[in-house]
Amino acid sequence: MQVRVERELLVKAVHRTLGVVDRRGMMPILSHVLMQAENGGITISATDLELSYRGFCPAEVQEPGALALPAHYLHNLVKGLPGIMVDLNGTGNSKLQVQADESYYRFVGLPPDQFPPVPEVADESLVEMEAPMLKEMIDKTVFSTSGDDYQYALQSIYLERVEKEETPYLRMVSTDGHRLTMIDRPLPQDNDITFEKGVLIPRKGALELARTLDGEATVGLSLTDKELAMKANGKFLAVRLLDRKFPEYQRIIPEGFEYGFTLERKAFMEILRRISLLSSDRFKGVVLEIGPESLEATFANPDVGEGRESLPLTLVWGDAAQLPLKVGFNAQYLLEPLNAMKSEKVILEINEPGRPCRLRGEGDLDYFSMVMPMELS
Repeated sequence: MQVRVERELLVKAVHRTLGVVDRRGMMPILSHVLMQAENGGITISATDLELSYRGFCPAEVQEPGALALPAHYLHNLVKGLPGIMVDLNGTGNSKLQVQADESYYRFVGLPPDQFPPVPEVADESLVEMEAPMLKEMIDKTVFSTSGDDYQYALQSIYLERVEKEETPYLRMVSTDGHRLTMIDRPLPQDNDITFEKGVLIPRKGALELARTLDGEATVGLSLTDKELAMKANGKFLAVRLLDRKFPEYQRIIPEGFEYGFTLERKAFMEILRRISLLSSDRFKGVVLEIGPESLEATFANPDVGEGRESLPLTLVWGDAAQLPLKVGFNAQYLLEPLNAMKSEKVILEINEPGRPCRLRGEGDLDYFSMVMPMELS
């Protein structure tokens, strides 16, 4: 293999694989990328057997060839090299010479035939989708997936197609058992992406999908009961779906709420952000005392200190005579959906203390996050 390539292009191409490769697995080959030089460029592939990525980097290929190289070491080296161009020369025995200006290095790689195959998807099976819509849906739900290794189904985003008033929608739902986030976005009437039941996209796969979607206008999407695949501008990503049962989330969502309030989103965020700065693993809670005209947030961490803030709000519905309500929450669980929303005002919906509240943007009622309260001592 003999290749001459722009250093910045190579850095970007290898960097794109770093979220896919498996650095700590039992198979050394999974910490490597497969570089294949042919047809006017380098195809760079990575996989952890659950998630697979393939991208293309334009280059001057003087002699085709292939080699598996350690992804993180290769990225760190090429990123720090001088000059504009980099020369890559395979020397046999799975070794690669890397030269830029007066800098010279040699990598010990692995034979390309040891690299696991990356899935292939026929173009005719792809359905065109709006990339910004898909990325928005992932960004607005992925934060409430679970980090618990024993709750596999909750380490994912649930994806399904639903009908609302004879209009097709794509829906994503995530929950970690303490909160639930859901977003619906309409599909064009002629969109023919179909699947009989909802599917589970693993958190890692969802994050990589969002990265791949970034900057794209449209993408080709393929979906089966076992795999989600995406193609866009020389990039390909395949995600193996989880074979688990997602909770019956519809049963968790209350049919209505006794109280509804509107308040300024950014002002509420700033209060919660300041409180979060004083949080610790033992003390994460904020106590909200909600009246008909104002919300008072208090925080006490015996290891750090305490604080109190307030901001105005408006009672939209509910019995003002029964206020104030006093309820505790994990401040981060409120802050994350507020940060994902874009509207100036948000709607805070509450039943009696002890039951979940719901946050929605005033201008986007198809996106909400429900949060379970914390016990007040």
